[in-house]
Amino acid sequence: MKAVAMTALVGASVAAIAVPASAAEIHASLGGAGTARTWYARTLVEVCDSDADAHAVAGQYYRSANPGTLLTKWNQTGVHTCASSGDGSSVMKLRVREQQIGGADRYGSWNY
Repeated sequence: MKAVAMTALVGASVAAIAVPASAAEIHASLGGAGTARTWYARTLVEVCDSDADAHAVAGQYYRSANPGTLLTKWNQTGVHTCASSGDGSSVMKLRVREQQIGGADRYGSWNY
């Protein structure tokens, strides 16, 4: 029994060490308009609408597999809802965008 417990402990320690520091999740926000975050080791993006103003919000991001392509995940379902992207390669940077009808969209700063 001790050998099994020790093997599990060593395995868990090695797994914890193997995770690079860059795997920390990314969180972004744009005032009270909305938030975006990565999860599942940065492979998914979740975008949440925080404001009952009829403006859709999006998470804009770049993935490591195609760093020159800007990707956008829209949440157009309303306040207090979230929308998630499909999984893929690691997200390198992320920001929140708020759609403005009849004007220029608002953008948050990039988070890494």
